[in-house]
Amino acid sequence: MTANPARFIMIFFIIMLSVGINFGQHTKLSQNFNNSYLALTLLVIVITGLLAHRHLFFIVLVSGLSFATNLPQEFLRQYYVNPDLLLATLVAVILAPVLVKFGGFTADTREIAR
Repeated sequence: MTANPARFIMIFFIIMLSVGINFGQHTKLSQNFNNSYLALTLLVIVITGLLAHRHLFFIVLVSGLSFATNLPQEFLRQYYVNPDLLLATLVAVILAPVLVKFGGFTADTREIAR
Protein backbone atom coordinates (compact mmCIF):
# COMPACT_ATOMS: atom_id res chain seq x y z
CA MET A 1 0.00 0.00 0.00
CA THR A 2 1.44 3.37 -1.01
CA ALA A 3 1.33 6.41 1.23
CA ASN A 4 -0.40 9.52 -0.04
CA PRO A 5 1.93 12.50 0.57
CA ALA A 6 -0.92 15.02 0.26
CA ARG A 7 -2.65 13.40 3.23
CA PHE A 8 0.46 13.71 5.39
CA ILE A 9 0.90 17.35 4.35
CA MET A 10 -2.71 18.20 5.28
CA ILE A 11 -2.38 16.42 8.63
CA PHE A 12 0.84 18.35 9.28
CA PHE A 13 -0.89 21.68 8.48
CA ILE A 14 -3.85 20.89 10.73
CA ILE A 15 -1.62 19.88 13.63
CA MET A 16 0.62 22.93 13.23
CA LEU A 17 -2.37 25.29 13.02
CA SER A 18 -3.82 23.72 16.16
CA VAL A 19 -0.52 24.14 17.97
CA GLY A 20 -0.24 27.73 16.70
CA ILE A 21 -3.69 28.61 18.00
CA ASN A 22 -3.05 27.08 21.41
CA PHE A 23 0.49 28.43 21.80
CA GLY A 24 1.29 31.14 24.34
CA GLN A 25 -0.01 34.65 23.61
CA HIS A 26 3.42 36.29 24.09
CA THR A 27 4.97 34.06 21.42
CA LYS A 28 2.28 34.98 18.90
CA LEU A 29 2.91 38.67 19.46
CA SER A 30 6.67 38.38 19.21
CA GLN A 31 6.46 36.43 15.94
CA ASN A 32 3.62 38.56 14.48
CA PHE A 33 1.10 35.69 14.43
CA ASN A 34 -2.51 36.74 14.47
CA ASN A 35 -4.77 34.30 16.31
CA SER A 36 -7.80 35.08 14.15
CA TYR A 37 -5.98 34.18 10.92
CA LEU A 38 -4.82 30.87 12.39
CA ALA A 39 -8.31 30.02 13.64
CA LEU A 40 -9.90 30.99 10.33
CA THR A 41 -7.41 28.89 8.35
CA LEU A 42 -7.97 25.89 10.62
CA LEU A 43 -11.74 26.31 10.35
CA VAL A 44 -11.58 26.43 6.55
CA ILE A 45 -9.45 23.28 6.39
CA VAL A 46 -11.76 21.40 8.78
CA ILE A 47 -14.92 22.45 6.88
CA THR A 48 -13.34 21.45 3.57
CA GLY A 49 -12.44 18.06 5.00
CA LEU A 50 -15.94 17.58 6.38
CA LEU A 51 -17.52 18.46 3.05
CA ALA A 52 -15.26 15.94 1.34
CA HIS A 53 -16.52 13.28 3.76
CA ARG A 54 -20.25 13.96 3.92
CA HIS A 55 -21.12 11.18 6.35
CA LEU A 56 -18.71 12.59 8.91
CA PHE A 57 -20.07 16.08 8.20
CA PHE A 58 -23.59 15.02 9.16
CA ILE A 59 -22.33 13.33 12.33
CA VAL A 60 -20.52 16.51 13.37
CA LEU A 61 -23.52 18.65 12.37
CA VAL A 62 -25.98 16.59 14.42
CA SER A 63 -23.56 16.51 17.37
CA GLY A 64 -23.05 20.28 17.25
CA LEU A 65 -26.76 21.01 16.95
CA SER A 66 -27.51 18.61 19.82
CA PHE A 67 -24.92 20.33 21.98
CA ALA A 68 -26.23 23.80 21.08
CA THR A 69 -29.83 22.75 21.72
CA ASN A 70 -28.94 21.59 25.24
CA LEU A 71 -27.26 24.85 26.23
CA PRO A 72 -29.12 26.99 28.79
CA GLN A 73 -31.79 29.15 27.20
CA GLU A 74 -30.47 32.31 28.84
CA PHE A 75 -27.09 31.71 27.22
CA LEU A 76 -28.70 31.23 23.80
CA ARG A 77 -30.85 34.33 24.15
CA GLN A 78 -27.77 36.34 25.11
CA TYR A 79 -26.46 35.65 21.59
CA TYR A 80 -29.90 36.13 19.98
CA VAL A 81 -30.31 32.44 19.13
CA ASN A 82 -33.83 31.05 19.33
CA PRO A 83 -33.80 27.61 21.04
CA ASP A 84 -36.91 26.54 19.13
CA LEU A 85 -35.20 27.21 15.80
CA LEU A 86 -32.21 25.14 16.90
CA LEU A 87 -34.49 22.23 17.75
CA ALA A 88 -36.37 22.58 14.45
CA THR A 89 -33.06 22.63 12.54
CA LEU A 90 -31.89 19.51 14.38
CA VAL A 91 -35.11 17.67 13.56
CA ALA A 92 -34.90 18.78 9.92
CA VAL A 93 -31.30 17.61 9.58
CA ILE A 94 -32.20 14.23 11.06
CA LEU A 95 -35.40 13.72 9.07
CA ALA A 96 -34.27 15.08 5.69
CA PRO A 97 -32.21 12.00 4.66
CA VAL A 98 -35.00 9.69 5.82
CA LEU A 99 -37.60 11.59 3.78
CA VAL A 100 -35.34 11.59 0.72
CA LYS A 101 -34.71 7.85 1.00
CA PHE A 102 -38.22 6.65 1.79
CA GLY A 103 -40.16 9.42 0.05
CA GLY A 104 -38.98 8.38 -3.40
CA PHE A 105 -37.09 11.62 -3.99
CA THR A 106 -33.81 11.46 -5.81
CA ALA A 107 -30.59 12.48 -4.12
CA ASP A 108 -28.50 12.07 -7.27
CA THR A 109 -27.74 15.44 -8.84
CA ARG A 110 -27.15 13.82 -12.22
CA GLU A 111 -30.77 12.64 -12.29
CA ILE A 112 -32.04 16.08 -11.31
CA ALA A 113 -30.09 17.75 -14.13
CA ARG A 114 -31.67 15.57 -16.86
